Amino acid sequence: MRDKPQLADFTRPCSSVLAYDIETIAPPADDGSFPPWPTHRPIAIGFAKATYSAGNWAFAIDAMAARPGESDEASMLVEANRRIGEAHVVTSYNGRQFDSLVLRLAAQRQRLWGLKALADHAAANRFGGEHVDLADLYSSHGRKVGLSSICDEVGIPVKTDVAGGDVAALWEAGEHERIRRYVMEDATATICLYLAWSASRAADEAAITRPMAALARHIESTPDLHHLRAFVDCSLMRWCRPRALKADIQAALARVTGRLRREEDERAFAVS
Repeated sequence: MRDKPQLADFTRPCSSVLAYDIETIAPPADDGSFPPWPTHRPIAIGFAKATYSAGNWAFAIDAMAARPGESDEASMLVEANRRIGEAHVVTSYNGRQFDSLVLRLAAQRQRLWGLKALADHAAANRFGGEHVDLADLYSSHGRKVGLSSICDEVGIPVKTDVAGGDVAALWEAGEHERIRRYVMEDATATICLYLAWSASRAADEAAITRPMAALARHIESTPDLHHLRAFVDCSLMRWCRPRALKADIQAALARVTGRLRREEDERAFAVS
């Protein structure tokens, strides 16, 4: 079993960070308010994973969407459990008070009692490093705001085609692919926001410029992600990419300098 951090540590990159977001449907509340979370049924889940190894960032972005009358909910829950179990850190936006709770209850509704990673995720320590809930962190555990409110200020695109209030109607209309693209977009926005938060906490500009540039390259080179083009063109990305190139050059120079220094030390040791 992998080691997990006891406290959130933003001073160095994690080996893997998984951002996720779910979309749900629920019976309308009698008073017209947002339905209580236990009544929500997950119909789509988006994943955006960032992996850091040997100084390089890699990304994987995809999503699953259920269809009416099909037994896709159980498959989504099993897949969410697998991915959460493999990630070093899991991040969400208000996932502590909604997404993780909905998924845990949905697993019990489906009689899926073996999804340990999902259960652990929903029960994660509020101030630990396993579940990084950005809604909590950006509000310093105070009054929360919506994902769009933060992303708009940082320069991250979000809800460019669909909003959460549209999901029920899209579901009824059979627009399952639009829901899948939408939840994928929210997961991507969440991973970008995680990078912004962690770079700020680490006081390290390269901690956002380099992974954001890698994200742009991944989207540009993956035809199935064409609907995420807004992330390539957003103001944060336009700021990051030229600075990432400078950081890449500095990192390469540091590697070369370090190698030459080691070789010189080895030669000096051999002579002595």
